[in-house]
Amino acid sequence: MAAETDFLNDALGQIGETRINGIDDDTVNANHCKTFWPPLRRALLRSHYWNFAETRVALALSATAPAFEFSYSYTLPPDLLRLKSYNSYAVNVYNFDDPGPWMFTQFKIEGRQLYTNDSAVLIVYVRDVPDPGQWDALFYQAASTWLASKLALAIPKDAKMSANLLT
Repeated sequence: MAAETDFLNDALGQIGETRINGIDDDTVNANHCKTFWPPLRRALLRSHYWNFAETRVALALSATAPAFEFSYSYTLPPDLLRLKSYNSYAVNVYNFDDPGPWMFTQFKIEGRQLYTNDSAVLIVYVRDVPDPGQWDALFYQAASTWLASKLALAIPKDAKMSANLLT
């Protein structure tokens, strides 16, 4: 099982940089990892429906109803990165040419609240998974290389190496 430090050292090793003992080391390399890695991880997880990052929940009804338009309010899970399905309907937020007739009327997300007229809400979503031991091998490799490309610009300041890693 890979630990976060092993993962970060994988990325640092790809650019020939010094290993770290942990993301909270007070070193230049650790500080760059701490700056780049969490937002990059969330973006990469959000970019695809990774099976290892999917989870399903029944949302709990919030005590405060929306001011207008909808009858019910539900607080979204704090680790939600991308909604995959709503009450068994697939949600494709990237295909606005064919979103389905119900998509923009069934519910609306504002901040961390989901508003709807449905009295029960079941969702499947992509969640943030910080533990590399839970990742798919392909995600691990893609994330490590992408992080290495960002680190190549920040630490040795090598744009060519950064571009090569991304290709």
